[in-house]
Amino acid sequence: MTIKRLVILASFMTFANVAKAQTFHIEPITSNTVADVGIIEMPRSNTVTVLFDNRSITFRPSINDSSVLDDAKNAALITVRGRTSTPITSAKDEQLALSRAVSARNYLIERGVSPLKIHVNYASRSDFIADNSTPEGRRQNQRVEIELVYVTPTSSYSSVTQ
Repeated sequence: MTIKRLVILASFMTFANVAKAQTFHIEPITSNTVADVGIIEMPRSNTVTVLFDNRSITFRPSINDSSVLDDAKNAALITVRGRTSTPITSAKDEQLALSRAVSARNYLIERGVSPLKIHVNYASRSDFIADNSTPEGRRQNQRVEIELVYVTPTSSYSSVTQ
């Protein structure tokens, strides 16, 4: 058989398996369900927003934000979102948003956070949190948001019945 025929045959077999697949009943997670698997505490998160001067990529958190970020190495997951206040998307502004996010990421890594925990997201001309037609509004939109997600396991999964 040729490669093309094998690919078509494999695709057909996959489709046939999907057609025969069983359906599953999915229950919503309730407090009883959560207690059954031994998870008592739900994940909690904290978001720090750091503003940037116009066209700047220098990450300067406030003293209060610095103290929150000092605990970032204990977070299970960190999402860094870089944003700009530009009304029109351009490659230059996308690079600015990315550079702001990378600046925040580097700050966290320098303080002992594993880079494997950090997810970087960036965009220009989106996610405005303030009126972009005023100088103060544009300043609010020129930002990086750092979301820290903490998960505190309270017991092991080994006791879960299967």
